[in-house]
Amino acid sequence: MDRNKRNSTRIEADFEAYITIGEVVTPVSTRNLSLKGALLYGCEDCVAGTPCELHLPLSPGIRIVVTGEIVRIKGSYAAMSFKEMDELSFTFLHRLVTLNADHPEKVDEELLRIFEKF
Repeated sequence: MDRNKRNSTRIEADFEAYITIGEVVTPVSTRNLSLKGALLYGCEDCVAGTPCELHLPLSPGIRIVVTGEIVRIKGSYAAMSFKEMDELSFTFLHRLVTLNADHPEKVDEELLRIFEKF
């Protein structure tokens, strides 16, 4: 996808994480993150259209847990679209993206646009 068509701020993020698909847990690493999704490396067995859950440990006792779907595969990379997360995971994700964004003010503008759709 052309980066200019994206309407969410992505941050470069190299975190160790794991993805759960059914009963299978696979270690992956993130390449970038946004409030709406992630690019994951190491998900060779992932298939587009598959529901999944991403676990992103930030520190002992603190983790982001997001359910979603694999939307695109390219080589060893899988793009995941986020569908649902609890309030605490959202708070951590929002803070992580905001603190690492080139233009942090845009993150909240994007968030407002998402809520306006509801």
